[in-house]
Amino acid sequence: MNIFKYIYLCLFVSLISLNLFSQTKTDGWEEGSKYNKLFKITKIDTVTGYILQVENIPPMQGMTEGIILKVKSGKDTLIVHVCPKWMGDLLNIKLQPEDEVIIEGGNTKCNGNTVFMATKLTANGIILQLRDEKGTPIWDRLR
Repeated sequence: MNIFKYIYLCLFVSLISLNLFSQTKTDGWEEGSKYNKLFKITKIDTVTGYILQVENIPPMQGMTEGIILKVKSGKDTLIVHVCPKWMGDLLNIKLQPEDEVIIEGGNTKCNGNTVFMATKLTANGIILQLRDEKGTPIWDRLR
């Protein structure tokens, strides 16, 4: 392999690695962020239902995009905050309308609206642990 091809390959791998793993501690999703301080859930509830809508939007101003679901559970429609979009991309999470889901987590207020912050999500035979027993986001370990 000539030296220029080798340098180009190293540079390319470095740039890809930086892009995948450069989710800095300032994307708004990190432990201790304003968003994560909203997670003050003392009782974890489990809801079952099906997805009505999947959106990739920031939950709060100044945050990067997150996976946000609208879920029909019985007579209720819940807004569910799942995880940062970059984590969904990294783990190749595929959620679609009409998917049946089982979600553990709890309600909190975000931007004046009641939202359900997920700690664990089961869909399509896959279980995603999103927060540990203390509410610490698992995605911080993936950075």
